[in-house]
Amino acid sequence: MIKFLLTKQVLKDRIKLEDLKVKIHEKIRLLIDENRLNLAVLHRKVKELFGDEAITYLTLYRTVHGLTKIRESSLFQIAASLDIAPIEIKKGTDEDIEVDRYEYSKNAYFDVLTKDVDFLPIKLVLHPKAKTLTEQDPIEKGNFIKWVYPQRGEITCVITTENGIERHELQKTSKPFWFKSTYPHYFENTSKRKSTCLVIQSPKYR
Repeated sequence: MIKFLLTKQVLKDRIKLEDLKVKIHEKIRLLIDENRLNLAVLHRKVKELFGDEAITYLTLYRTVHGLTKIRESSLFQIAASLDIAPIEIKKGTDEDIEVDRYEYSKNAYFDVLTKDVDFLPIKLVLHPKAKTLTEQDPIEKGNFIKWVYPQRGEITCVITTENGIERHELQKTSKPFWFKSTYPHYFENTSKRKSTCLVIQSPKYR
């Protein structure tokens, strides 16, 4: 039996219609194409971001072609490599869900990307001059760390350690970094444009 693939325009038209849902692997294929990537290049980006924890090329291939049910951990890695939140990939698909959002203020908030994994992945959004509250994970509850993956704009992470205050100024081209989130810390946007980053808390506490 001949299997016809949906064209990009058909996919886009279906995504725009509220009553018609595309399959999530179809949406991923469309995003890969729109970013002018192929699977080999996308997998290299996944490896650059996640190293030894990266999904295999075979898993990526099977996921993108709908040959296996997509796992939240795989979706997170694919989304990060496409510079988009997993929740954005799910929009307009058969796995569309409501966003779990926490607001520091109207200009500073984060979206919880999934609750089905052992860590807590969030997308932090800061509008110009906005900042988060100072946070500190309880050291008596565990050894918590946070990984920060810059996405767009400029964000500064300010951490208070026993050796003084550290300021990490991040841009899209900056490498991901991690810190002990049991130290008091906050994020701020001192630029003139909206900025975002992915933050992963491990292990999950919230």
